[in-house]
Amino acid sequence: MGTSEAEIRIANSLTTQELVVNAIAANHAANEALASNSLESLFDPGEIIPSAESALIANQLRDPYAQRFMAYLVSCALEEGETLAWMNPLQPAGSQLSQWKGGAGLCPQWRTSAPAEDSACLKRVTACLLARNNALGYRVGLSMRGEIHEPELAIAEPFALDSWAAPLNYAQGSTTSRNSSAPCSGAAVGAGRDCGWTMHSVGWCPAGQTVSVGAGGPTGGPSACGVGAPLGSSSDARMVMRVCSGISGCDSTSAELMAASEGCLPGSTSPWPTAMTNPSVNITCPAQGGYFTVMVAPWNNATTGRVTVAVTGTAQLPLSERGVYRIREGAFYGNMFGPGALRDDINVQVLNVTRDRYVIKRPEPGQSKPIFNDLYSCYDPGWVHGLAYATYRVCALPGTHEDCAATVTGPCWAAEGPKQCAAQDGPLFVGDGDFVACRDPADETWEEPVTVFLNGPCDLVDAQHTDLCARWSEAQTPRRETSGRVSVPVPTPVPLPTKEPLPTKEPLPTKEPGKR
Repeated sequence: MGTSEAEIRIANSLTTQELVVNAIAANHAANEALASNSLESLFDPGEIIPSAESALIANQLRDPYAQRFMAYLVSCALEEGETLAWMNPLQPAGSQLSQWKGGAGLCPQWRTSAPAEDSACLKRVTACLLARNNALGYRVGLSMRGEIHEPELAIAEPFALDSWAAPLNYAQGSTTSRNSSAPCSGAAVGAGRDCGWTMHSVGWCPAGQTVSVGAGGPTGGPSACGVGAPLGSSSDARMVMRVCSGISGCDSTSAELMAASEGCLPGSTSPWPTAMTNPSVNITCPAQGGYFTVMVAPWNNATTGRVTVAVTGTAQLPLSERGVYRIREGAFYGNMFGPGALRDDINVQVLNVTRDRYVIKRPEPGQSKPIFNDLYSCYDPGWVHGLAYATYRVCALPGTHEDCAATVTGPCWAAEGPKQCAAQDGPLFVGDGDFVACRDPADETWEEPVTVFLNGPCDLVDAQHTDLCARWSEAQTPRRETSGRVSVPVPTPVPLPTKEPLPTKEPLPTKEPGKR
């Protein structure tokens, strides 16, 4: 009792530079003010407590990196549906009022009260921020998993397990949202429009097989019109359907578009669902990954309808979060808040050089030591070049050990030999593969790691470094549970190579006494 298991499906595109050299987290006074005050008292114009600390925070928000950092911090800390108001000094007077949105709910009490010193709450937010960072700013869907052990705070489970994983409304690796997920600005009909669509579900089927997907149209797709039995159903209004490869929705011009359907009578203007107007398609299962996405919409965007989507053969739909995100990347942990969080020689400043001109003073690029004293990551043993991959992931300059957000400590788990974490599957929910109780180079144990799962091994690797995302074995295919959800077992431990062809690693920084 009092503990909970969290699986958080969330995107990351916070760049390493925005994380480690922003003017709030990487300024000693601003960082300590953030860790020792409520968020409302520092940012919300209706709740701000005038003080030297709130004035400093207002000044530091002139740094765009600081604004991005705070957007991600609020998204990690506050619950979905919550917002935090703030004033944007980079906007003209009269239009400065802005909002950051909550998401993961890992520290909801921070909104109205200061976290306790050395709080587990701050460590959870730290792990969330670190997990959502990547050097290239790629926007990629993640499944973050972890455990909460704070019964005295009565923290509710941040996110329930998603037994139905909604598709992404943006392309993996892109910062651009799909137009089709936005509301239509006016009247629109048909399956060719790029507005007013709902991201319905993610499915999977063996590569190369042909399957049918339907919402009331004939099994067998358009070729079976008039003879095929209904597959799925539509009700209340005529519906249309679109199927895309991968786990993201698509537009009508996207390369990922596989098929679209307005039913057996595409030229019909009837607004009603019938056997001849309900949609169904045939698709050849994608060779890469086998995943496909289903989107649905009313034929006429002014109406509202409902669908039950069904598939044939070996296809599975809808997939759960654990069925979609099956590649275990590693764990992230530490604390980037409070006294001693930063190196003594680091202090990002926002300086007023003329009446209306400010400059941001940051550390010189190419820092060989991490800027934060207590940020760490370990890697899943499934990577062939684990240390090289993990270093690439947390450092701003790929291929080097410079400008790194965290110290890579080694493999999170190994069947034999050194390992950084006490277990590779926490006891609160057996089978989700979260690393627990992970150690840093000083042999201190951190109880709040976040374990990240990806959809594909190369999701966070650019085209020039795909050798880094090699795995010892492929992830197991999704399997259906007796509950009807789709899941996967804990990844099987794999032996690490005796020697990795890796770049020379810089010595780990020695922690100074009292730096915690």
